[in-house]
Parts: sequence; C-alpha cells; structure tokens
Amino acid sequence: MSKRTVLSTLIGVSIVVPCATAFADVVLEPNVIKGQARFSNTNPSVVALLQQLGMSSAQVSAGNSSPSGYTSNTNALVGTPLSRSFELSAESGAGGPGGVTYTMGATGFLYAAAWYPASGQYWFQPVPGVVLQPLAQQPAGTTADIVDCIGLVHVRWGLDPQCNTPFTIGSGSILTSFSASNFMNTSEHYILQRGDASESKPLSITTGNDPTQNTITFSVQLDLHPKCDDIQEICIDMSAYLDGGGALGSLKGPFDVLGEVEEDKTFINAFNGPSGNQRYGYFSPPEMPVAAPATWWTLPNMVPGDYEGYAQGLVRTGRLATHLTTPRMGPSRPAGPMTVQSGVISDLQQNIGGQLRYPFVMEPARFVGKIYLADPFVVANVGAYSSLSALRFSADPPYSSQYPWGTTLRALDIDTYTGQSTTSFEGSFDPASGALASVYDQLVVNTYDIPTRWIQSGLMLDFDDLAAERQGFITMQRDSTDHLLGPGDVAPIDHMYCFNEVELPYSIASGLLFDPYAKVMGGFNGTDWIGSSTSYSVQGTFYGWPKTEPNAATNGMVRLALPQGTYTIQPGSSVKSASGAISTATFAATKLDLGCGQRVTVSPGLSVSAELPLCAASATPDVVGAVASSGVPVDRIWYTVNGGPEIDICASNCGADPQFSAALSLAACGNTIQVFASAGGQTASVTTQTTWEDPNDGVDCEGSCEPPPPSGEACASVDVKPLACEGGGGGYSLTLEIKNELDEPMTYVLLPDPHVSPNVVTLPVPLQPGASTKVTVTVSGVNPGAGVCLNLGMSNPSQNECCSKEICFDVPACCFAVAGQKISCIPGAPGGTFEGSFNFENRTLDTIEHVFLFPPSGVTVSPQYVDVPSTPPGGLAHVGGLSFSGATPGEELCLTVGIHDEEMNECCTDEVCFQVPEPCDKKVPGDPLSPTKNLTAAESCSVGAAGGERGSVVGLLLGLVALGGLARRRRA
Repeated sequence: MSKRTVLSTLIGVSIVVPCATAFADVVLEPNVIKGQARFSNTNPSVVALLQQLGMSSAQVSAGNSSPSGYTSNTNALVGTPLSRSFELSAESGAGGPGGVTYTMGATGFLYAAAWYPASGQYWFQPVPGVVLQPLAQQPAGTTADIVDCIGLVHVRWGLDPQCNTPFTIGSGSILTSFSASNFMNTSEHYILQRGDASESKPLSITTGNDPTQNTITFSVQLDLHPKCDDIQEICIDMSAYLDGGGALGSLKGPFDVLGEVEEDKTFINAFNGPSGNQRYGYFSPPEMPVAAPATWWTLPNMVPGDYEGYAQGLVRTGRLATHLTTPRMGPSRPAGPMTVQSGVISDLQQNIGGQLRYPFVMEPARFVGKIYLADPFVVANVGAYSSLSALRFSADPPYSSQYPWGTTLRALDIDTYTGQSTTSFEGSFDPASGALASVYDQLVVNTYDIPTRWIQSGLMLDFDDLAAERQGFITMQRDSTDHLLGPGDVAPIDHMYCFNEVELPYSIASGLLFDPYAKVMGGFNGTDWIGSSTSYSVQGTFYGWPKTEPNAATNGMVRLALPQGTYTIQPGSSVKSASGAISTATFAATKLDLGCGQRVTVSPGLSVSAELPLCAASATPDVVGAVASSGVPVDRIWYTVNGGPEIDICASNCGADPQFSAALSLAACGNTIQVFASAGGQTASVTTQTTWEDPNDGVDCEGSCEPPPPSGEACASVDVKPLACEGGGGGYSLTLEIKNELDEPMTYVLLPDPHVSPNVVTLPVPLQPGASTKVTVTVSGVNPGAGVCLNLGMSNPSQNECCSKEICFDVPACCFAVAGQKISCIPGAPGGTFEGSFNFENRTLDTIEHVFLFPPSGVTVSPQYVDVPSTPPGGLAHVGGLSFSGATPGEELCLTVGIHDEEMNECCTDEVCFQVPEPCDKKVPGDPLSPTKNLTAAESCSVGAAGGERGSVVGLLLGLVALGGLARRRRA
C-alpha cells in the first residue's frame, strides 16, 4: 500500500525553559526613578545663551549592572532649555527586596531655539549606583539627578584673522567626546563641551549649495578647552581656505550590469576625499553602456585627491527586483581609490589582469537556491492560522515598490563590508500543502569584476497581519561561510525551515503596559525536521498588543513565528506609570526549545515539551516529554488525542520539573495530540501531531510522512523586463525572456489575462529544451502603481502537454526615491544611539514642504518633523540631523516617512531603512569606517505610495489621514 501520510508532527524535543522562576509569562515589576537632567551653569552670559542653544528635550536611560539584563529609557519633554524633568519606569523586583542597581545616562537635544539653523545633542556624564527597589520597599520609587556644568566654544568665520568681516558658510559639523552638532548658513556656531575638559577635534566646513555640483569641504582642527561656566572664543580666517587651491577635476564613466536591464536611476557616490569632500549624483537613464559615452555619469568640480566610492543600481522588477551596491573603492580597497586629478576628467579605467576595465561595468555572480518554509500544523488542522501567510513583500500591493524590502534575501561582501545585494522571491504559503515553496536568484556585482568574497547575510521574513495580531521580522542565516565570487560564478544555498507558533503573554504588577515586543536570538545545530544535518542562526523582533497608549492594559500578548531551534527571548514594553509618565523598559530573558509545526502557549514559570515520531510505528506509540515548572510542584499532567477526553498522565502530586511518558491510542492517519500541565494556578500546553498508517485497514492516508519536494518540475525560467512609463491607462510594452525548462519543445505561450494582448503567442519555431526566446506583448487598462500577477502557460505543438509559471510585474508608480543615507555612531553613547540623514527625490506631482518620521516600536527619532525647503516634482531634498536611540546594533531599522504638500492636503509614505551601527568603541573586524565617526551609506528602502506602517503611531496617523479625506496618491 502507499506510504503517503500527512506531514504533521515534530521530530526531536520542544522544551520551553524559563530563565527565572517568575518568568515565562512576562511579569513586569516596575518602579519609578525621578529626577532632572540639567546644566548647573550660573554665569549669566552662559545661561542666556543656553536659553537659545539648550535642550528642547532629553532622553534618559537606565542600564543595570546587578542583576544584569534590564534597561529602560524615557523622553524628558517637560522643563527648560537648562533642565528637563523625567520619570522613568524600570524593573525593580528581579533582585528581590534589594532591588536592581542602574547606571543613569541622558542625552540632551540642542539648538531648537538657536538663531541659525542647527541641530545636535549633548551627552551627560553617567550616574552609577542608582538602586531601585520594589514598591514594597520604595513606595515612592527613588530619585537621581544627572548634572553637568558645561562650557561653550564660540566659533566664528571671517575673511581676516580677527573675523571682523564675517563669512557665511554653507554647512558644517563637529563631533566631540561630549556633543555633536550640525549647522548651516551661519557665520558663527556654539559648541557645548563638558567644562574643564580639553581635547582636539576636527571641524568640517562646507561651501557651496549643491553636493552634486559645487560643494567644497574643508577640515579645521580645533583645540577645545572651555572652563566650566565659561566661553572660549575661536576665529577661523576663511581667506586661507578660499584663496588658491588649484584647478578642480571630474570623474566620469559607464555603468552597466551586463545581461540585465537597469531600472529607476543609478547612484554614484565619491566620498571621504581630501578634507572629507564628497560628490554624488543620480543618473538617468540608469544603464550607461561603454558604447554610449554621451550617457555616462559625471561627478564634476571635485577637489583633487583620492576618494572612496561605490555605485548603486536596481535591476529586474516585481519580487525579483534586485538592489545592488558595489564593493567600495578606496585607498585601502582591492579596487583602489577613485582618484581625481587637477584639471582632468578621469574615467577610472584600470588594467586588471591584462584588460582595461571600467569600475562599474560588471558581469554579475549569483547566489541561487530553494525556498521552503513549512508549517505542517495547518495540514492536520484545517483552518488553523500560520504566520507564514502573513509575509509582507514590498513588490505586492498595497506597496507596489520598485525596490525590495520586507521579506528579502541579503548578501554582503566581506572584503570591504560595503557591497550589498537585496532581492526577494515569488510564491505564497499554501495551507493545503503546509508550505511556501519557491526558488531565488540573487545577483551580486564586483567593482572592476575583481573576484570578491561574499556571504549571504540571511533570509529576512517580514510578518505583517494586524487583524491576526502578527507583526515582526526574523533573519535566518544558513550559510555564514564566505564565497569567492567572480563574473558568472554561482553559489547555491537552500533555505528550508519548519515553523512553530508561540504565544508569549505579558502582565504588569503596577501601572499599565502597551506596545510590547520580544527580541529573539538563537538558531539550530543538529538533525533537523527532515533528518538532515544542518545549522543556522536566527535573530529578529516581534511586536504585540495592545499597540497604543490609549489601549494600555495590565495584560498583553506577543505572538512569534520561529523555525525549529533554541532561542533566547528578550521581552520589553512601553510602561505607563500611575502618574502617566511613559518609559520603554526591557525585562528578564527567557529560553525556548522548539520543534516543527508546534503551537506553544507559555504560562508564568511553566512550560511543556513533548516528543513523538513523525510517522508512528504502531497505533500505541509513547509520547515522552518534560514539564519545566521552575521548581514549583506540578499538580497535574494530562493529554488529549484529536480533541477527545482528557487522559491523565499524572493525576496529582507530580513533583517539580517532572518528566513523563504515556502510551497513546491513535486513529488511522493524522492525529493531533495536546499535552497539558498545571501548577500554581497556571496551565501550559504543547500541541504536536503524528501519523499512523495502518497497513491492515486499506486506507491510503493523504499527504506524506516526508516533506513534499521543495519545488516541482520546472516549467520555464522567465525574466520579466520592466514596463516603460508611457501612459497611465495603456500602451505599456512588456518583454518576457523565456527559457524552456521542460524536456520537449514548446510552441505556444499562453497569457490568460484581459489586460494583456495577444493572449496566445505562437513562436516562429518551437522552443527547444534549454533554449531561450523573447516575447513582447502589450499591457493596457492597468493603473500606475498596480502590481500585476498572471499565470504564463506553455504548450507543445499538439497542445497535449502544458505547464504554467506565475509571473509578476509592476506598473511604475513612485512616491519618492531615497539615497545618500548616512549613519554615524556616537562616541561614548550606548549601542543603538546614533545619528542619520538621507536625501530624497520628490516623485509626486506636488511641491513637498513637510516631512514626518515614524520609527518602529521601542525606537525614538528626533526631530520627528522636518520642514524642508519647497521641493518641486523631481527636486531633491535633504533630511538631516536625525538622532536615534533605542535601536539594536546590527539590525536594519526602518522608518515610515510621510511627505506632504504645503497645505497638508496631499501625502504619501515610503520607508527609509538604516543599518544600525555598532557602538563607536566596539571594533568590528574588517570595519573600513573611520574610527572617529563611522559614516556609511545605508540601504534605500523605497516603498510604494501606500506606505508600510510599523508601530502604533504610524497606524493611528494614517487612520486619521483616511478619516480626514487626505488623498494618498500613486504617482509615476
């Protein structure tokens, strides 16, 4: 008889082990720390200046030393420019009656009332040894002030040694050990320093007004030594910098990813030149072949010398769109620097291996493989929910983005740590088979085609289903080894995982909680759910409910989707104290061991694991497992089969942390087994499945004890070329490059969609196995911004053999294009606190004047509103001086950015993503960035006009936008 059975169980053990007795259900025991972050200055002159230069807000943080693992932060919004009051909720009960010991820190955000455009922040000296005890010991909490006496450094620019004739600079910046600031269009600037501290730091000054054409940057070393409550004067004679200097030079060249069609615009960036000079540009058409020098990119008016640099481009469309960043050029890089010569237009040709090559004419290499994401629970439990059905793809409506973000594959070069590739894949989760099965093809490119070491940094899954209360992301890295890839090389990596669903309840002993989250880190190393020896790492964050402050409650829930493995989960939440103060706190970590296709509910201090074979060898197999009860005696252990009656394994007095074994009685084919345990008034459970195929009953069970093959017979590989923006209602030309993957000739290409003409394409000659051809059709009656998917069919001459493949493409529509992002770690600041900026090109039909920024849960950004100069359609705007905190070093941080016209009547949203830098004092092996200020171009996370909401504030704002009748347009 057939051995087909339902894939519906766990191989191995699933043990949920809490780290502490009070933990599993996240029980928060907060108390409050109150105080002020303030400047203690009394000098009337200094105080008067601080009234304009001082704090508009502050962020206060608490990091603990004993016991470890607890942090909290809050925004101090009440006070004066010299003093900001705070009330911070933090864990108090983890250390018992003795409490938790914290070190307090504060960051003041500066210059909001300055008489010239400026932004910045000041880092207060930390205050250690703040003990926060539980409410029973400290009913009113505790107090701690964070106090510094600062000195001011007054910098002026002039055209003489005394600065009697002021000179206005275009922009400037300085980063010291105590503060950071950016300023523009001014002849003076004040720097806040800790009083009586001395150091020497470079001041960057830029003249000109267009970084793509004419800005020139100078670097001036300043000796900073203001006394407490004093003002140090510095005059910079700009005549020494403006006179002479010699002729400028330019860079020029082609850009071409050979064999691909470039999309959107190509970005070329030369930076870290002499004195920090930079020049960049966005170029269209994006493909600039060697044979068409009139189309080549040019970076003009550059200070002679060596620069670092890279190129970014987009190829392919829909879910197959791939965003490429080349490995960086530079003096210490394998490709060498971008060298600018005085009075010369340089094309950067080099002799590589006996051939003259341009840096950005590149034959791609690639990572390829299978995608197989399984959740067999839904096969055995028809109608059950799987978070794999909540995966978010940027190419799909309502986002319809040209650029890949969300569920993606990422690759990174490890020779320069700057080359990147981001792409995605087709397909969706099928409840009938319990899997998402697909394949991917991820391109990477190398500067000058020099073979470079690449790693695939991971498969990122982005979950987003608000109705099902699923939101979060994880990144899974299966192969961390590096691959030396040259032109045309291929590195295969398959991604195959079996998923579980976990419910993590939250409760709070005092106050209210909202916007709970859980950060996850772990992985797997061993024999997996299909019997293969494998290993992978997993990290990510999931967000829970209640989402917003108005819905704050004493209980909450975070739902997680995790593949087989062992995990450490770090929970956190926004906490509202009795006085209404808001803090964001982290709490004790817990651990989970997960199998395949399980549903795990975690209760306070209690968890259950169970082990069953994938396919039962008899109708009465043993279920074996354990109850982790944190040392508390277990009252009862019982199980059910297929929702039947409760059967006791242990009826009473089961002991602390017991193990168990019980014989089951199975029905034919699929069986669902739930094992429960109760202790201390709590109940925990685990659900798993097994299949019994009775050889004597003549029943052929559906499904299989082995997983279905990750992909079926390949029909064809189809490269979907981009649609041209020739009209909103029709006239789009769609070109498909089709390769026959079958073992017989194909004559007809079938396109069953009313928007496509013709629907039947008869090939001039039969397409032989392995051969390729191009087919061009017309697409009409679709709207800009729409994402279109259809089944492409192929059939043989007699039409008695056929197959199909889904293809997708975008009808072009844009909100804005993002590039030129920068991030910088801040010396002395904690991990996850950094600065950032980005440029965007307005692709709407309106003039933009307002920009709003909305970070994800647990992260703050200041300012959240930027009044940009009037930016017409096609214009470029800069959003800078952004200060971030609360992020996790190394993770991708995505903001939702809304742009609005002058009257706030028209708007659209995109995401802008940054890679959060490591703390400045943490040296990353091979890190090519400056040790003083790590500036890195971040990824563009362009999104369609409908936007992607992360976090409660964004959802609330966009909901109000919809209620108010504001139009969110899709624009080309």
